[in-house]
Amino acid sequence: MSNSVFIPIFIITIITTCCVGIVPINAQCLEDQRSLLLQLKNTLEFNSEYSTKLVQWNHHNKDCCLWEGITCSKAGHVTGLDLSGEFIYGGIDNSSSLFSLRFLQSLNLAYNYFNHTQIPSAFINLTSLTYLNLSYSVFGGQIPIELSQLTRLVTLDLSAFNTYLFPDIPLLKLENPNLNMFVQNLTQLTELYLDGVDISAQGYDWGQPISSWLPNLRVLSLSYCNLSGPIDSSLLKLQFLSVIRLNGNYLKGALPGKLFHSQTLQILDLSGNAELNGSLPEFPQNGKLTQLAYLDLSHNMFTGAMPWLQMSKNLTHIDLSDNNLSGPISFSQFEGFVNLAYIDLRYNSFTGRIPSSLFGLPSLKQLLLSNNHFDGSPPEIPNASSSMLETLDLQGNKLEGEIPSSFLDLKSLNFLYLSSNNLNGTIHLEKFHKLVNLTDLDLSYNNLSIETVGNHSGLYPFPQIDTLKLVSCKLRNFPDLKNQTKMSDLDLSDNQIGGEIPNWIWKVGHGSLSYLNLSLNFLENLQEQYIIPSLLILDLHSNHLRGKLPLPLDTALYVDYSSNYFSSSIPVDIGNNMFFAYLFSVANNNLTGTIPISICNARNLKVLDMSNNSLSGPIPLCLIELSVTLGVLNLGKNRLGGNISGTFKKNCGLETLDLHDNQLKGKVPESISNCTSLQVLNLGNNQINDTFPCFLNNSTSLRVLVLRSNMFHGGIKCPGVNKSWPPSLQIIDIASNNFFGALTPKYFLKWKAMMDDPEPKVKHLQSYIEDIDFYYQDTVTVRNKGREMDLVKILTVFTVIDFSMNNFNGNIPETIRELKSLYVLNLSCNALTGSIPSSLGNLKQLGSLDLSVNKLIGKIPQELTSITFLSALNLSYNKLIGKIPSGNQFTTFAETSFKGNAGLCGLQLNKSCSDIAEIVPMFKDKHPHPEDGKKWEFLSAASVGYVVGVGFVIGPLFFCERWSKWYWKHIDRVVLWIVNQKGYGSRNCKRKAYKKPIQRL
Repeated sequence: MSNSVFIPIFIITIITTCCVGIVPINAQCLEDQRSLLLQLKNTLEFNSEYSTKLVQWNHHNKDCCLWEGITCSKAGHVTGLDLSGEFIYGGIDNSSSLFSLRFLQSLNLAYNYFNHTQIPSAFINLTSLTYLNLSYSVFGGQIPIELSQLTRLVTLDLSAFNTYLFPDIPLLKLENPNLNMFVQNLTQLTELYLDGVDISAQGYDWGQPISSWLPNLRVLSLSYCNLSGPIDSSLLKLQFLSVIRLNGNYLKGALPGKLFHSQTLQILDLSGNAELNGSLPEFPQNGKLTQLAYLDLSHNMFTGAMPWLQMSKNLTHIDLSDNNLSGPISFSQFEGFVNLAYIDLRYNSFTGRIPSSLFGLPSLKQLLLSNNHFDGSPPEIPNASSSMLETLDLQGNKLEGEIPSSFLDLKSLNFLYLSSNNLNGTIHLEKFHKLVNLTDLDLSYNNLSIETVGNHSGLYPFPQIDTLKLVSCKLRNFPDLKNQTKMSDLDLSDNQIGGEIPNWIWKVGHGSLSYLNLSLNFLENLQEQYIIPSLLILDLHSNHLRGKLPLPLDTALYVDYSSNYFSSSIPVDIGNNMFFAYLFSVANNNLTGTIPISICNARNLKVLDMSNNSLSGPIPLCLIELSVTLGVLNLGKNRLGGNISGTFKKNCGLETLDLHDNQLKGKVPESISNCTSLQVLNLGNNQINDTFPCFLNNSTSLRVLVLRSNMFHGGIKCPGVNKSWPPSLQIIDIASNNFFGALTPKYFLKWKAMMDDPEPKVKHLQSYIEDIDFYYQDTVTVRNKGREMDLVKILTVFTVIDFSMNNFNGNIPETIRELKSLYVLNLSCNALTGSIPSSLGNLKQLGSLDLSVNKLIGKIPQELTSITFLSALNLSYNKLIGKIPSGNQFTTFAETSFKGNAGLCGLQLNKSCSDIAEIVPMFKDKHPHPEDGKKWEFLSAASVGYVVGVGFVIGPLFFCERWSKWYWKHIDRVVLWIVNQKGYGSRNCKRKAYKKPIQRL
C-alpha cells in the first residue's frame, strides 16, 4: 500500500484526533496487557512515517499505560485504546490479540484503511465496550450480527465513506441482520452513527426500529444510507433527541409538523433528499425549538415562503438553498440572531429587496443569496468596517443601481460575488484596495464599466487575490496585474480589449496561474517574446489573433483557439504538448496543411474540433482509432480527402462525428456501428459513394443523421425483418443523393423521438465532458423554409426529415401523421405520386412543409390549414387541382408556394376558379404512362437533340480540361433552362453540380 493512500486520512485525523475524551489514569500496566498490545502492533500493518502512536510502542517502555493511545484502569487493565488515524492498512482478523483485551471500554479505530475487509465477528468478545468507533476505516460487506451483542454500548459509530464521493469503495451494509435485528439489543445507545452504511434492505420501515429499541437516543446520524419513504413520525417519541442527520438519502413527502416541536433538538440536517417536498411547517411560537443551532434543509423540493424562525434565536447555521421557496423575506425575519454566522438561501425564487437587517447581524460571516429574484439596490451596510462578513454572494439576481460604497469597507471580506445582475455605473478597480483580505472577486455580467489605473497601481495596490473575474465589464485595457503573486484564475472575456496580449500576463501569479480566459475580445496578436506557463485552462477564442498557432505547455486540460485568424499550419509536435488535454479547438481559423500525426499522442482528448479551416490531406488513421477516448471529433468544413480509413474500436466513445463539407470518398466504415453512444453523425457534402448505411440501424442513441449531397444510391429499405432506422432520430437529412424506391410506411412508425409531444423544458443536444465540467454544443446545417441555416445549438425539440432531391416514388405514407413533434418535412424534388394525405393536418408542430417538384395530384387538403405553426409552405410544380384552401395562415402564403400547378386557383395565384374549369380534366388521368419515373417526360426531342448536338461539336475538345469545364458549365444552364421552360423545375432543386448531365437525365 503506497503512502499516498493515507495522506487524505491524515488530514482528517488532525481534525478528529482527541474527539473522544478519555482521561488517562496513572496506573502500572499489567504484563499480560503489555504483551497483548505488542502482539497487536506486530500483526498490524501501518505506515511508520505517519504513525504517532503505534510507532512509539516498544519493549523498552515497560508501562504500557503511558503509551500514546492507551488508557488503563487503576488495576492496570487496558480500558481505552485509540488508534484513530494511525495509517493502518490491510485487514484485522478474528485471531488478533485485540480481542483478548477483555477490559476494553472504549475502542477507536477510525480513519484507517482496512482494505474493504469485513468487520471481525470477534468483537463479540469485548463485552465491556461502551464506546466503539470504526468510522471511515474502509471496512466492507455485511456488518456482523455479533456487534449487536455488545449490549453495554452507549456510542456506536460505523460510518463509512459515501459512494457519491468514493464510488470505488464497496458499501458497508446492514442487510442480514437488517436494522431492526441489529439495534434491538442495543437499548443503552445514546449516539448512533451509521453514515454511508447501506440500510436500504429495511425499506420504508427504518424509523420504527429506532424509536422502539433506542429510547435514550440523543444523536441519530444516518446520512447517505439509501433510506427511502417518508420521515417516520415515530421518531418524535425520542424525547432526548438533539441531533438528527438524514441528509443524502431518498426520503420523500412532506415533513411531519411535530418534528419542529422538540425542546431538545439542536441539529437538524435533512439536505439532499430530492423528493422531500411541500411547504415547510410553521415553526412553533410557544417556547419550543429554542435549542436549535444548526438547520440544513437544502437540496430538496420545498415550496412556499421562508419559515418564521424567531423562536430559534440560538441558530448559528441556516441553509435552505436549492429548493423552490419563494416570496419576499421580512425585514424582521433575522432580527436578534446574535449568534448567526452562516446563511445560505441560494437557488430559490425569493423576491423583493434584500433585508438590510441581514447585514446588521453581529456574528455573520457567510451570506449566500445568489440565484434568486431579489431586486432593487443592494443595501448599504452599517458599520461595515467592523463587520465580520467573510463571504458575500449576491450573483444571479436582479439587483440594480451602483455597488454600495460600504461594500468596499468590509475589511474581513474574502469572497465578493456580484455577477449576473443589473448593477450599473463606473467603478475604478483601484477602489478595492481597502479589501486587504479579498481572495475572490467576480463582477461579471452586469452593466458596469470597469476602469483600470494603467501603470499607476503603486498608489492603490490591488489586493493579492486568487480569482478575478471581470467578464463583460466594458474593459478597454488590461488591468495592471503584474504584481499579483498568487493569482490562479483570471477571466477578462467578453470585453473590448484590443491590441496585443502583453507578455507579462503569462507571468501573473508567479507560476500559480492555472485558468486564463481572454476570449471574446478584439485582441490581434501575442507580444513577443512570450512563454505560455503551466496553465490548465487557456481560452483565447473569438478574437482577431493572427499568425502562428501558440503552442501550449503539456499541463493544459482545455485549449480553445477557435474563431480567430490564425493562418499557419498546425505545429507538427502539437500532440506531444497535450498529453493531459481534454479539449483542443482550433475551429473557424485559416489553418492550412495536414493534420499532424502527433495529435494522436493526446490520448486523453474528449473533444477535438478543427472544423472550418483549410486543412487538407487524409484523416490520420490513428485519429479514428483514438475514438476510444474521444467524445467529439469535428473536422467539418475543410479540404480533407481520401477514404475514411481505420477501424472504430469496439469500445468507441464518440458522441459526435462531424466530417461534413470535405472531399471524402469511398464508403462509410461499418465499424462506426461500434460507437454505441453516437448521437450526431454528419457526413454531408462529400463525395462518398455508398449505399444506405444499414449498420446504423441498431443504434439506440443516434439523434442526428446527415448524409446530404453525396453519391449515396440504392434503396433505403434495409434487409432483415427487424431492421429499421434508429428510433432516437430527430434530424434525418439524406437530401441530394441518388436514393430511390418507395417510402416504407412502417419506418415512420419507428421514430419515437418524433412521435412524442414536445418536451416542456427546452434542452440542447450536447456532449458533457465530466473531467472539465464542460458542455460541447453540437452544430448542424439544415434546410428550413427554403434556405440553409446553421443550428449552433441543436434543440432536442427540433425535428427534421429531409428526403429532397432524390428519386423516391410512390405515395406519401399516411404514417407520417404519427410524428407529432415533426417541425420540418421536405420531400421535394422526387417522383412522388398520389394525393397529399389529409392526415398531415395532425402534425400540429410542423413549421415548414415542402412537397414541391413531384407528381402529386388532387386537391390540397383543407386539413393543412389547421397547422397553425406552419410558416413555410411549398407545393409548387406538381399536378394539384382545385381551389387553394383558405383559413388561418394559408391566405398569407405567396404565389411561389403554389405555382407550377395549372389546375390550382385562388387568391394566392390571383386566379379565379371559373377560369380553369376547362383545364382541370387533363389532370385527372389516374393511369400514368408506364415509363413515368424512368425518364423526364418534359424533355422534348428538339431539346435532347440540342444537347447531344452540342456534345458532338464540343466532344473532341474534352481532352482539354479548360474546354471540358466550359462545356459542362454551359450544359448545366441549358438543362435548367429546359426544366424551367416546361414548368417542372424550381430554384429549390438545383444540385451542387451536374458533372454528367446526360446520365443525370
